[in-house]
Amino acid sequence: MKVELLPALTDNYMYLLIDRDTREAAVVDPVEPGKVVDAVKKHGVKLTTVLTTHHHWDHAGGNEKLLKLVPGLRVYGGDDRVGALTQKVTHYNTFKIGSLNVKCLFTPCHTTGHICYFVTKDKSSEPPAVFTGDTLFVAGCGKFFEGTAEEMYKALIDILGRLPPETRVYCGHEYTINNLKFARHVEPNNEAVRKKLAWAKETYNNGEPTIPSTIADEFTYNPFMRVREKSVQDHAGKSDPIETMGIIRKEKDNFRGRSMKVKVISILEDNYMYLVIGEQSRMAIAVDPAVPHRLLDIIKREGLSLTAVLTTHHHWDHARGNETLVKEVPGLRVYGGDDRINALTDKVTNAQELKFNSINVRCLFTPCHTLGHMCYFVWEDDCTDAPAVFTGDTLFVAGCGRFFEGTAEQMYHNLTEVLGTLPQETKVFCGHEYTIKNLKFALKVEPENEKVKQMLTWARARDDDDKPTVPSTLIEEFEYNPFLRLSEESVQKFTGKTNPVDVLRVLRKEKDNFQKPKERMPPQAMLALHGNEMIQVLVDVLLHPLLHCVGKVRVFHVDAEVLQVGLPGLQQPGKEQSTNLCQQ
Repeated sequence: MKVELLPALTDNYMYLLIDRDTREAAVVDPVEPGKVVDAVKKHGVKLTTVLTTHHHWDHAGGNEKLLKLVPGLRVYGGDDRVGALTQKVTHYNTFKIGSLNVKCLFTPCHTTGHICYFVTKDKSSEPPAVFTGDTLFVAGCGKFFEGTAEEMYKALIDILGRLPPETRVYCGHEYTINNLKFARHVEPNNEAVRKKLAWAKETYNNGEPTIPSTIADEFTYNPFMRVREKSVQDHAGKSDPIETMGIIRKEKDNFRGRSMKVKVISILEDNYMYLVIGEQSRMAIAVDPAVPHRLLDIIKREGLSLTAVLTTHHHWDHARGNETLVKEVPGLRVYGGDDRINALTDKVTNAQELKFNSINVRCLFTPCHTLGHMCYFVWEDDCTDAPAVFTGDTLFVAGCGRFFEGTAEQMYHNLTEVLGTLPQETKVFCGHEYTIKNLKFALKVEPENEKVKQMLTWARARDDDDKPTVPSTLIEEFEYNPFLRLSEESVQKFTGKTNPVDVLRVLRKEKDNFQKPKERMPPQAMLALHGNEMIQVLVDVLLHPLLHCVGKVRVFHVDAEVLQVGLPGLQQPGKEQSTNLCQQ
């Protein structure tokens, strides 16, 4: 027999079960009928049967539509609530799909009518398979929505646990990594759990499923199948396996491990600074804190302890707050990859790892926007949340930074080989709110890209509500960011190039000229402004471009009447040297 995995929705699995001899096929839990029909055509098989494990919409919700697409299907299930049901089954009912034998296993608990399907083939050396829906997962089990610990114990230990050890387990969801993190919490010294978790992370990061496991494997690392083990019972504080089952299921329902929070703080005209917060330790790390007193107010209000500053690059709108923070927070460490960064205490290098309590940081050297640009990949131990990457001015939502001090070759390496190889679910926190402008350019590059259109509509709605469009995720960026879609035919056609580096070079040049810079306001209009409004105009129109290009220009003091500026080679202005803004 052949089992084809068909990912569905966010984390579901459908399965196409094929009898190689007769080319007859069944589908398990076909929530997305269109994908099923495509797979049937691809394999050239005859679909005759639907195996439904339980009535929940993310398993049975596609039955009725599939019957319209493929009339005459037999729909098996153990619950009258299953959509389009034609054959209601119960424990140990049997039937065939071609030459394959199917035995129904009644496993109520997640729902009262849950059925698992055990499939074998006579005189075959292939191991059997069991489709467990939401009863048994890799390293986990389903919630007890309509049942008890006694029922789940019977389902896992007395029914599924007695199948041949080599039986391959095909479950309903990709929950493996989170399940194994909980298993590690229950049995921190279980070497099988440690190895399986490392394997699952690598497998998932490579875009591959962690399914199937085997019954034998589950007994080595699944705490719900190890409720008779002393280590699991000791964790639960019980000696009875059924009581242990109930205790650890309740604990799993509330388990999140550690939780890493990222606070998004809008500053200046369009910048973001960030606070990475360990919610258990209340320790915080700041990223590009260009408005230090606002950051300190948040630190104080939320009862946090500021431990470190991560600076992506030396430009004033990212590093200007460092000196103040070092003065205000004794012992504060400032990390970065460029000697030009204000108040730098620790210069970091590529792949260097930092640890702050339970928070881990990997430094990623991404030179191009500046020579010393660093991105920071951040995750927390035992945290079920997705990791984060702080990309400064290298990667934006739907865009990338300008090549102020680098080349297209460097940016290509940064985007594809450094950032592009991080886990797909990684959340991207960039340095600026450029999303709408970037998506308008992306739409010019790929006018038929529906994802770009959807994202632009969403971003405009967020802007109307004055809400940030960060974070995105890496997997999303590959769908709509033209600078990450260099091998797509539509992007290459726009640039007239096929080499990815050449495509990137042309794209960046086109983007640089895509929108004209803001026009300088006429003098009479500027004179009509007063106080801080005039200062903001001067900073935006005159100083901002200069400060981006000349890193050593420093703004020393700004208020409603006086603007003091220091330039390389000039004496730093003191109070007596202050120049009246209106006279300037």
